[in-house]
Amino acid sequence: MQMNRCFEIVYLLLERKKITAQELADRFEVSVRTIYRDLDFLSQAGIPIYARRGKDGGIELWDTFVLNKTVFSEAEKQELTALLEGLRSTGVQEETQVLQKVSALLGQPRQSWIEADFSLWSKTADQPDLFSLLRHAICNRRRIQFDYYGLNREATHRIVEPLRLVFKAQAWYCYGWCTLREEERFFKIVRMREVIELDESFEPRPLPDTILTPLPDSEKSVTITMKVQPQGIARLMDDFQQIELKSTPEMTTARFTCPDSEWLLSYLLSMADCTEVLAPEDVREKMRRCILALAEQYNKKAELE
Repeated sequence: MQMNRCFEIVYLLLERKKITAQELADRFEVSVRTIYRDLDFLSQAGIPIYARRGKDGGIELWDTFVLNKTVFSEAEKQELTALLEGLRSTGVQEETQVLQKVSALLGQPRQSWIEADFSLWSKTADQPDLFSLLRHAICNRRRIQFDYYGLNREATHRIVEPLRLVFKAQAWYCYGWCTLREEERFFKIVRMREVIELDESFEPRPLPDTILTPLPDSEKSVTITMKVQPQGIARLMDDFQQIELKSTPEMTTARFTCPDSEWLLSYLLSMADCTEVLAPEDVREKMRRCILALAEQYNKKAELE
């Protein structure tokens, strides 16, 4: 018990620089005499701790204590605390606690250089702690189960051995071994519902340092050329990193490569008010037929009303 209390005292002094014996006694619910015995123990153990009497007195550590005990350079300490500050953006409470302790141990003020908001997927209304759940399952090698909505709009029940969280193509995915398909798969986070961690452990599979691979061989790609009006340019730039834009006095054309899947037609239709597909011809023809079918459905509905 004394060892735990002594460690906590050192941590508090690293974080707050100075504290009184009475504050420590109140915090640990012991007597002031017990606190002074702890300080003697720390001093005998080689911790450069001292106490000053008077109005501005208190218990302190020598300023050079942390610098003499750490193997990190000043630049490395700043980089480490900055990286932890970035992780705090996930909203997980454990990251904030780790950041506080590491900042104190390294003697570095917290400096935020990056900010990210994962609330769209990590704190959804029906799964407020999804990020923590997935991280816990990955780190503790526990299977998860969930309902997954595919491009065919049908939900399938999955049991997955989660291996890694991946940010890919402007979206977050859970990468893992799917017991239904018996292969490793990417699962888009926003399509996962009713996620539960199971009391079933698994042996981790070997993974490369990075799994951000190109499109699978089974998924073809297509290069789209389209005429685009000014109000559609920003959206295209948001959705496609590598996009080629050419402007003339008459029009602006955009050229980009993307997966040739069901998603493509839906995406192009959503921008039909400000774009016109120029190539390839088969995609252009699919767009034409789809627009005609929608117009026919609209006319029939109007007649019935």
